[in-house]
Amino acid sequence: MLQAILNSRRWLHWVACVSLVCAAACSKKKPPADTTSVDQPHPPDALPGVTPLATLERTGCYGECPVYRLTVSSDGSVVYVGTRWVKVLGRQVYKLSDAQLAELQAAFERINFMSLRDFDRVENTDDDWAHLSFRRGAQVKRVRHYHGDNAAPPSLSSLEDDFDRIVESARYVGAAAATGAVSTAPSAGPASDAPAAPSSPHSAGKPSDNAGPPDDTAADPDNHP
Repeated sequence: MLQAILNSRRWLHWVACVSLVCAAACSKKKPPADTTSVDQPHPPDALPGVTPLATLERTGCYGECPVYRLTVSSDGSVVYVGTRWVKVLGRQVYKLSDAQLAELQAAFERINFMSLRDFDRVENTDDDWAHLSFRRGAQVKRVRHYHGDNAAPPSLSSLEDDFDRIVESARYVGAAAATGAVSTAPSAGPASDAPAAPSSPHSAGKPSDNAGPPDDTAADPDNHP
């Protein structure tokens, strides 16, 4: 009888250990949920030792809008994080040339970005959001733009597209070819002297067949809240 009790306890202990191991393994398979609302931007993806200068984040829509964000730092470093409907998921880091960095700053100054307000009125549903930020000295300005707000000036959408063009995000987001098909060929990697993309990846239609994770998760290696 004593031996039977001991064997039973060993069996229960073994089952408990296996259950704990399985639970730990399963918990690692699902990435953490991203609880940030689409109408609110994530914090900048800052790099050590440099200050974020400008950011662009595009959210999802009722369709296949590419979901990604870009953080450009004062030294020209760019952090790209692709989440959904993009050619490259996850995080990529590369660097702009001095000319590209100057062009990006001039694009913000040209439309007097620091004086803009949020355009967040939902007049048309199922559209996407674009969140922009820009630093001038110690002052940081953020503008939230819902593309269903008809009061938004065209210059704001142009700035969003210029941002993509200048930082050459199409290599990761995806861009339509001349035939209208979508190029999904692997990129050779960013280069500051590469020709600019002919059009904005956001306006190119379906960027790729890479839908990314389900809507309740995020392919976000930085695990932003």
